[in-house]
Amino acid sequence: QLARLAEVAFEARERVPVLVIARDRGQCDQLVEALRQAARSRGLGGASTDMVRSLSRTLYESDPEQWKDNLNRSTLPLGDSSGAEKCWRVTVTDPRGGRGTDYRVDDPVVDAQGGLLLIPTAVPTSQREWTQFLGRTARQDRHGQFCAVLCASDYAALSAKYGEPLPEGSGGTSLDAVEAVIRWGDREVAGRIRASAALYNCGVRVNELCEELFGRRPELLRDPAAREHLVEICQRLRWMSVREVDETAARIPDFQPARITTEARDLGRPVEPPAKTGAGSVDVVSARAPTSASAAPAAAASGAKGAGAMVSLRAGGGLPQSTIDGPPKVVIFCLDWSLSMLSQDTGTNLTRFGTCVACIRRILRDQVRNQDLVGVVGFGAQVETVVLPTAKGVGGAQVDAQIASLQAQMLGGTCFFDAVSQCLQQLGQAGLAPPEAPRWLVCLTDGDDLGSRRENMGGELVTRALETSPPANLNMVMITVGKLKEKNLRVIDGWVDRVAAAGGFAQHLSERNAAAITSAFSVVAECLSADVGGATEC
Repeated sequence: QLARLAEVAFEARERVPVLVIARDRGQCDQLVEALRQAARSRGLGGASTDMVRSLSRTLYESDPEQWKDNLNRSTLPLGDSSGAEKCWRVTVTDPRGGRGTDYRVDDPVVDAQGGLLLIPTAVPTSQREWTQFLGRTARQDRHGQFCAVLCASDYAALSAKYGEPLPEGSGGTSLDAVEAVIRWGDREVAGRIRASAALYNCGVRVNELCEELFGRRPELLRDPAAREHLVEICQRLRWMSVREVDETAARIPDFQPARITTEARDLGRPVEPPAKTGAGSVDVVSARAPTSASAAPAAAASGAKGAGAMVSLRAGGGLPQSTIDGPPKVVIFCLDWSLSMLSQDTGTNLTRFGTCVACIRRILRDQVRNQDLVGVVGFGAQVETVVLPTAKGVGGAQVDAQIASLQAQMLGGTCFFDAVSQCLQQLGQAGLAPPEAPRWLVCLTDGDDLGSRRENMGGELVTRALETSPPANLNMVMITVGKLKEKNLRVIDGWVDRVAAAGGFAQHLSERNAAAITSAFSVVAECLSADVGGATEC
């Protein structure tokens, strides 16, 4: 894709200005550097920085004046060129620059050559957003043109889901690929709407049942078996129809859901549970229902408050195997244990590191199920795997004891980038968990990287891994405490953008002071609680 993009862009800039729209801000920053390198390889080294300019959100946040200057120059001729000898700039922006930004072209020579050339490197799945992209050219009654340079692997998941290959362009004029992507996007939206409606109605029904149990029949909750059935409903809600909710609730002794009036409509299952294979597998009964593997409806939080209140009810040593829902999660905590983590500025009697340990132990107790795997990696002057991913139901007590015994080190140094790289390797390990299992990486650092390997001093190994071979179903929460360098924040934001673009949940929680560590881990706890079957809403 990059080679073809450079070929198209540098050939076109001899005639017209070129605007490249990258997939996200992370790719935008990468394309700027890659195209400048391509310019240097073509013997244009002296002018490469001026020739290829960035309009990324990252630049706007760090240097808005430079961003405005780049925008103004994006459609002006390069250097002192004039007349027939004019050549133009290649400007690279992210999707924000593909909406609402005015790229004004007044040169009649450019208009005669077809106008500003727009090169999208990804087609959005929304027709509205695609129309916005196209609206960056052919403005003010001028001509315009576009040439999409796509990477088929970006659409492999959608292609497989809908059983259609991404069409290839023919003769440079085919729009079949663009139309296919937008058509898939329409189907995704329709599926999410159907799934949201189904989940909302399931949530309504669970609320009605919980109001009856908590408000009028609380004595029933003294029975451990009753609590197990309620926990099963809460954990499997996304995979249950209203009828199946009633059937499960009817297993509670002396409780008859059929007698409780309802406003819920049975629209089937919001999504189908993942099929399990291998020893000990459970056959999934198929049912016609609205499905969308990527749906994460807000109704899970707003429509099922009664169900949410039930999650904390635990019966003895966890659920029996028959009620375990879906594949295990894999959660790796990556913790800074350098000298600065001994600071006692958390607003409690605990150090920064002590607060982290307490939060992780609480998550292990309340949000991690028996079948989930938990690992811990610590980093300071060196990176050390404290706990390899271990199932809570098998070694939960030992994992908790190991976490409780952790101590911050008395040495400086923060090999943060190397630690993240090591965690990704562990999460991507073959055979660690079923392919459909959600994988979570939760990292906390209170300082800039200092001590990672030379080849990873800027997080390059992590970036490359996320681009080329990320762990399946990866989700990421990055917690930074204090003031980090702008370049390091951009690196972390780039990782988060890549994980989100791949369909995972990703968030960067940038906290100014250590007193917010507990609240940051509360966000992590909410996300892990909401992660059922790979769909997360938090």
